Amino acid sequence: MKKILLTLAATLVTCSMFGQGGIVMNTRATGVSAPATNILTGLPVSGTGFYAQLYYGAPGTAESAMLAALSTPGGTVPVPATFATGVSAGFITTGSGGGNRYVDTAVVAAGAPTLFQIRAWDAVLGNTWDIAYPTYLAGSNPTAVLGKSAIVTVATSATATQSPTFLTPLTAFTLQPIPEPSVIALGALGLAALLYRRRK
Repeated sequence: MKKILLTLAATLVTCSMFGQGGIVMNTRATGVSAPATNILTGLPVSGTGFYAQLYYGAPGTAESAMLAALSTPGGTVPVPATFATGVSAGFITTGSGGGNRYVDTAVVAAGAPTLFQIRAWDAVLGNTWDIAYPTYLAGSNPTAVLGKSAIVTVATSATATQSPTFLTPLTAFTLQPIPEPSVIALGALGLAALLYRRRK
């Protein structure tokens, strides 16, 4: 009898973990319309040539300290999604891996307001954001694009019976190449000129 009760308790704990801290990564889900555009082409980001990951943090977390959302409750692997094609180009849909993602409930309690951000990049830069971003900054591929959505606050699902929630405040965003050093220098020169003029 004791073994049965312990097994039942363990099962209930496991079930209660499932779905906790859940969010739907789909950017064309119920109440969400947040397409991504490649600024070089002016076209929606499309297909498996681009990756995206969902990042999260507790309210007040700095963008640089946000974590990649997990692909399974209590998991450790943040699997990236791709982008849909055809009429859904520009969007991360369930079919392109934009299904459920989960927060670590030791970082943010299930059901609590949580900061979320989509980070997307050209697949030639690498298969995770942690690889792609430094490669992008190195500037070795000047036509590779990368971008981030605005950070939004959404409460995740709180219980096993509650469906993961949607990123309803999410808005459209763009992916762009790293600016050429000459462009950066020109921008800095223009800013210096404006500041000098203002001081006069």
